[in-house]
Amino acid sequence: MATKEIATFCDICLARDLNKLAEEFCPQCEEVLCGDCRNHHKISKSSKSHQTISIGKYNKLPSFIKQIKHTCEEHDCSLEFYCKSHDSLCCKLCLISGHKECKETIFIEDFLGPSSRHQSAALDNIEKILKNLECNISSAIKDRNRNLTDLREQKQVIAEQIKEKRLKINTVLDNLEETLLKQVSAIENEYGRKIREVIAKLEDEKKNVDEIKEDVDSVKMFGSNLQIFIGTKEYQEKVSNNDINIQMLNDNGSLNNVTMDCVFDEKLERFLKGVKAFGDTKVNNSEKHVSFAWKGDISAQLLKCISRAKSIEHMSVRLVRTININRKGLTGCTMLESGEMFFVKEYTNHLLKYCPDGELHSEIRINPLMSRIGYDLAMVDSNTVALSSSGNLPHKIYLIDTERAETRQVFDINDFSYGLSYHNESFVCCTSNNGIIIFDRSYQNAPNVRILPNVPKKLTKHYVTSNENSVLHSNCNDNSVVSYDFSGQVQWKYSDSMLRKPYGITMDSYSNIYVAGSESNNIVVISKDGKQAKELIGASDGISNPRAIYFHKTKNIILVTNYKGTASLFDVI
Repeated sequence: MATKEIATFCDICLARDLNKLAEEFCPQCEEVLCGDCRNHHKISKSSKSHQTISIGKYNKLPSFIKQIKHTCEEHDCSLEFYCKSHDSLCCKLCLISGHKECKETIFIEDFLGPSSRHQSAALDNIEKILKNLECNISSAIKDRNRNLTDLREQKQVIAEQIKEKRLKINTVLDNLEETLLKQVSAIENEYGRKIREVIAKLEDEKKNVDEIKEDVDSVKMFGSNLQIFIGTKEYQEKVSNNDINIQMLNDNGSLNNVTMDCVFDEKLERFLKGVKAFGDTKVNNSEKHVSFAWKGDISAQLLKCISRAKSIEHMSVRLVRTININRKGLTGCTMLESGEMFFVKEYTNHLLKYCPDGELHSEIRINPLMSRIGYDLAMVDSNTVALSSSGNLPHKIYLIDTERAETRQVFDINDFSYGLSYHNESFVCCTSNNGIIIFDRSYQNAPNVRILPNVPKKLTKHYVTSNENSVLHSNCNDNSVVSYDFSGQVQWKYSDSMLRKPYGITMDSYSNIYVAGSESNNIVVISKDGKQAKELIGASDGISNPRAIYFHKTKNIILVTNYKGTASLFDVI
C-alpha cells in the first residue's frame, strides 16, 4: 500500500464489495479507511493504539516516507525494533532469530514515543540545521551578489588605473619626444647656418668667376695684343685666388655632407622588446566575506543511533599533511570548518593562523596589554575560537574572532586556565586551583562557574574534553584518562604503560577518545567505555612529544601538534 498512490475507496469496504470513499490512512495497517471503519479501527483492541492521519495530510508526506514499510517482509510482523549493531529494523521474530547476541537494540516506540524527548530533540535539531542552512544559503547568495558588485566596481577601478597609467606613459613619452625634436631642430639650425654661410661664399666666388669670364670675353673681342698679354697675367692671379678659396672650402670640411640619424635609447629599445603586455590582473580566491553558522549538531543523538561506529581495532590513519610551524612550545590547536588551523605557543600572547594548505596566514595578538599568556584552544563556531590564558594574570578566557583578528569576549574565571573544551554552549576547563570548572557561554564577563566534584584540584597544564554525557580528563601525573559524568561521578579510568604522560585529549562523533602520549610519543585511541585501547599513531608516523590534539568530526581528521614545532593532519579510515 505504501509503495503506490493511495486508494480512493476504503480497503475494508472493498473487501466486502462496498464502495465507500476513504477518509483516513493507517500507516501501521497500511490501509485507507472510511468514516465508519475508522471509528471501528479506533476502538478495536488490536488497532486502537494506531495513529491514523487524513488522506489530505498523507498525500503531503514525501514520497520516500510513503514508501517506508511497517511490516517485516520475512515474518510479516510489525517492525518495532532497531538494531544499532546491524543498522537495521527488526520485528519480534527477527530479534529472536537473528539478533540474540546484539547488545544495542532499541524499541522504536520507547525511543520516539510521545513521552520521549528524543523525537522532538532529533527533529528540532534537523529543523535547526535546515534553518541554519537556509540562513547560510541566503548569506552566501547575498555575499555572491556583493562579490558581483565588487567585481564590476573593481573593473571600473582597474580601467581608470589603466587610463591613468597610460596618461603617465604618454606624458613621459611626449616629454622625451619633445626633447629629442628640440635636439634635432638645434642640430638642423646650427649646421644649416654653416651650410648657408658656405653657399654665400661659393656664390661670391661664382660672381667673381662670372665677372672674370665677362672681362675675358670683352678683352678677347676688343683688346689689343698688349692688353691681352698684360690682362692675362692679371686674370691668372684672380683665377688663382678663386681656386685657392674654393680649395680652402673643400679642405676645411665646409663641403662635407652633413646628415642626421636618430639613435633611440637602449632602455627604450629593451622596453619595446621586453614588454609583452600593458599589465596583468590577479585573482584572489582565498578571502571569505561570509561566515556560516552551524548551531545544529549534525551528529545529533538520533543520527548517531542509526550510524555504526567503527570498532577501534579496525581503525587506521593516513597522513594528509605535515605543517612546519618552527616554533617550540606548542600547547594548543584547533581547526575550523573552512580547514583553517590555529595553534598557540604557551605564554607568548600570540595565536597562529594557518591556511588549509599548511602555509602561515597571520599572527593574532591575544591581549595587547599583557605578556606570557596563552595555553589551549577550543573551537566555538565557524569564526570563533576560545583560548585559555594561564601563565600570567589576569585569570581570563578569551573568545577571538578569527576573521577580524580581534578579541570578541572575555571571561574572568578567577583562576589560571589550561586545557579547554567547548560543547553545547558550555565551557569545560582545567585550572590550577579548582580542578575542572564548567560555565555557560551565555554569561557575560563574570560567569557562574561550577566546580566538578571528585576531581583533583591542581590541574596545571592538564587537558580536558567533553560531550553531552561526559567530561574526560587526561592526567599527566599518574598516566591515566578518567571519565566523569556531570555530577562528578567517575564512570571509568584507563591506565596502561602504552600511554605515558598524556596531555591533549579529544573525541570523535562516536565518543571514541584520542589522547596524546607525550612521553610514549604516540596517539592512543580509547573506546567510549574505556575498556579497549590501541596505539593509533606512533613515532614512525612522525609523532614526537605530542602535546595538543584536535579531532574534526565532519572531516574525520585528526590534527596532532608536537610540542617542538611541527603538526600533522591524519585521515581516520
